[in-house]
Amino acid sequence: MNRMNRLAAGVMRSPVLWGGLASLAFYALLQTGAIRGEFLRRYFDSHPVEHITTTMFFVGLAALVLKWFDVAAQFNLLGQNPLGAVPSRPEHPRAAAGHLATLESLPQSSQDGYLIRRLREALSHVCQKRSADKLDEELKYLSESDVARSQASYGLVMIVIWAIPILGFLGTVIGITLAIANLSPEALESSLPQVTAGLGTAFDTTALALALSMVLMFAKFLIQREEQRLLARVDQRVNDDLAARFQQQGTAGDPQLMAVERMAESVVEAAENTVRRQAELWQASIEAANSRWTELTADAGSQLERSLSTALAKGLQEHAAQLSASTAAQSEQNRQHWQQFEAALNNVASTIRAQQAELTRQGQVLLQVVDATGQVTRLEESLNRNLAAVSGSRNFEETLLSLAATINLLNARLGHAQGSNVVELGSDKTSKVGHAA
Repeated sequence: MNRMNRLAAGVMRSPVLWGGLASLAFYALLQTGAIRGEFLRRYFDSHPVEHITTTMFFVGLAALVLKWFDVAAQFNLLGQNPLGAVPSRPEHPRAAAGHLATLESLPQSSQDGYLIRRLREALSHVCQKRSADKLDEELKYLSESDVARSQASYGLVMIVIWAIPILGFLGTVIGITLAIANLSPEALESSLPQVTAGLGTAFDTTALALALSMVLMFAKFLIQREEQRLLARVDQRVNDDLAARFQQQGTAGDPQLMAVERMAESVVEAAENTVRRQAELWQASIEAANSRWTELTADAGSQLERSLSTALAKGLQEHAAQLSASTAAQSEQNRQHWQQFEAALNNVASTIRAQQAELTRQGQVLLQVVDATGQVTRLEESLNRNLAAVSGSRNFEETLLSLAATINLLNARLGHAQGSNVVELGSDKTSKVGHAA
């Protein structure tokens, strides 16, 4: 399939095909009258030599047009960077294999260009030599090869440019021959038109050939100049991408160092092959063991199934017994925990009841204290009135003794209700009375 694709691509890019089709289209338009002009008929359609010259011109022009399209497409490819940026540290020459695989994965249309082909050939050189010491020389050689390849690509155009004037001279010879053959001394006047027609054919074919060859030469010059500019850009781009990419170990001037490096690489490669072979042997052994195990399993399948069933039933029974025992133990432990919790709740309830009784008793005492406080307040008011009366009658000392006796009597009564608290309250009231006095 790949070969057929290449063949089809080669046919589609054939200048002979496109030149022949262009020539047929031109003469079809000329014969049908779509293109009119006596000048065109005289110089392109008056003799078979002119037909051949025109066809060859279209073939050469098709080759130049295809070349121009190819050069323009390769200019667009210069914007791509398939190898990536140049690393800050040079890579080992072994990395060239990975870059080469990247280039080979590109489309075929890209690989046919100068840039990708130059990079691919340079990386192939590094892979083969396992060194980048002579990469500069290889790049110069590849540049010269591309220049020679470029010049060789104009071979068909050069042949056409060379052949068209020869066809013109051939038409000149044919026209002069016809003129001489038709020349008759006896009937000079009657043969003169035929002679002039032959000479006209001779000069017309020569003029057409020279004009068409000049057109092809100028077109070739312009396209070839663009291709030379393309090659210069490719040289610069390849040098930028490869000149400083790989390590140069200097083994070109030291054959012993190169031999040692080759030996080390051979040892590493042999070790890798050994490890790979060992892995393959292990894989084969594992597969054989797996096959043997499968056979043994198939032979003892029924017995193993019965054993597994028995063991599974026994295991389930033991698990059920253990689960039952564990459930009973957990229930007993939960019951003990609940009893302890219930006893703790009873203790808390008893403590709460005792505290409630104590609070009730203290509340009653507090009511008695409040009642006594009211009595003390009334007594204080009476005392203040008595003090006011005593101060008016100047019997202050007698009144004070009476007041002390009254306070002692009140303290005696409050002792039955609150004890020492009433005494402290009486003392405080005594101080207040003294202050009032």
